[in-house]
Amino acid sequence: MATIQVEVVSPEKQLFSGEAEEVYARSLDGEIGILPGHQPALLALDISPVKMKLADGSEERVAVHNGFLFFRENRLVILADSAERAGDIDVNRAQARLRELEGQEQGTDEDDEDLRAARRRQEVRLDVAGR
Repeated sequence: MATIQVEVVSPEKQLFSGEAEEVYARSLDGEIGILPGHQPALLALDISPVKMKLADGSEERVAVHNGFLFFRENRLVILADSAERAGDIDVNRAQARLRELEGQEQGTDEDDEDLRAARRRQEVRLDVAGR
């Protein structure tokens, strides 16, 4: 089967480099699936999981906290503001931080964008880690 070259990088490090058959992410405009031969794309990414079906049939998941996705000529690059591979996520820390944020939501303005984004980051981390 045809594949695409995928790289996921953050300011701290390169998180993934390899061949994938499919990649799924969420842009600010909605979900996108990238397959070999997809039209060129440049998208701003939301706080969301990135799921990759690798050439060997396995799956790789990365928690991405904003950034950009660039696809052209079967090469996909994700430049994330912050990102973590599923195996690198400290589940206990994410759960504790989520509980802390939920406690802060009590009695605060529901329009607090920063608080909602912080909570969404923890939810995505737990989703990617399989919790």
